[in-house]
Amino acid sequence: MLYLCLTFDYELFFGDNFGSYDEILFHPTSKLIDTLSEKSISATFFVDVCSIPQALRYNQIAYVEKFTKQIQDMTLHEQDVQLHIHPHWFHSKWEDGAWKFSNEGYRIHEFGFGNDGAGNIIKDGIKYLKDSLKNIDPKYECIAYRAGGFSIQPHKELVWELYKNGIRVDSSIAPDLFSGSGINQYDYRNKIKKINWYISPDSEWWEDSKDDIALLEIPVATINKPAFIFLARRLFRPNSIKLFHEELRGTYVNNQEQKKNRIKSIVNYLLGYNTISMDAYSADYLYEQVRKFYKKNIYKKDDKTDCIIALIGHPKLIDNAYIKNLAAFIDLIKEDNRFYLLSITEAYQIAKKSYGKYK
Repeated sequence: MLYLCLTFDYELFFGDNFGSYDEILFHPTSKLIDTLSEKSISATFFVDVCSIPQALRYNQIAYVEKFTKQIQDMTLHEQDVQLHIHPHWFHSKWEDGAWKFSNEGYRIHEFGFGNDGAGNIIKDGIKYLKDSLKNIDPKYECIAYRAGGFSIQPHKELVWELYKNGIRVDSSIAPDLFSGSGINQYDYRNKIKKINWYISPDSEWWEDSKDDIALLEIPVATINKPAFIFLARRLFRPNSIKLFHEELRGTYVNNQEQKKNRIKSIVNYLLGYNTISMDAYSADYLYEQVRKFYKKNIYKKDDKTDCIIALIGHPKLIDNAYIKNLAAFIDLIKEDNRFYLLSITEAYQIAKKSYGKYK
């Protein structure tokens, strides 16, 4: 069995935002929640908690109230709400009626791991989620983390702070991906031996740790593609739902280095790995990627244990085409008995019952 966690990073755009909070985040997310509920699917929303204290600092009360109400609505609709941290919020400013996002502090490591800094950011974020959701679900627990921009390296002190604050699952690593930009740096090109493993402060990130202090890694699924076949398909049988999207409601983080090396970025995209993203591909092609992942990583394994992967999406990109495509993809997965859709929290409960499975 390959368990699939549909995960959505719940956040604004970090370049420019074109429109109101309702238009960019809240209304699209409501459509997504309704669709997941209609399909009886529990997805995981990794919630950008750092936006809350900064919004309060600039008296953005309406944003905070609607944000909190929406994550409560997620819980009421049996969706899974977990921790997502974009700490560059703390260096960003509200000026002339818009957020001016800073590239400083994009990685939580920049805040240090002493008595203050990163530890407090994690602790305060978890407290906000618990305070917001305990009245809705008395059993709510914040047990999973996704780093902004996939950045957990170096992981030693970060894993310890997460574990100390009750986090038991990480879903930040995207195997085989690499980013060397000045803003966001990670390198996940070391080969992993298992789809799921335990990452601890005292082992390399790709090693399956036997330590008690360790986080179960549910990676963001990636897949490579034959470049020429991929290009041919893009030309003659387009598989991207981006072709059908409405106008984009914002721009991404300002990364001058990526702009300077755009040709290099395109070549790396074609020749390397990419995430299995609900933001990008048609339902048929997404399903094909999941089957390819299964055939490459599960079917041919000598060890026939079940595995868990996360597929990634962003509510800020939701429109009618996205919703229709996601519903079609869910239907395809439900018809295939090799796959099962569940939340990160549900997946963790399965892992706990079979503790030795991934060790």
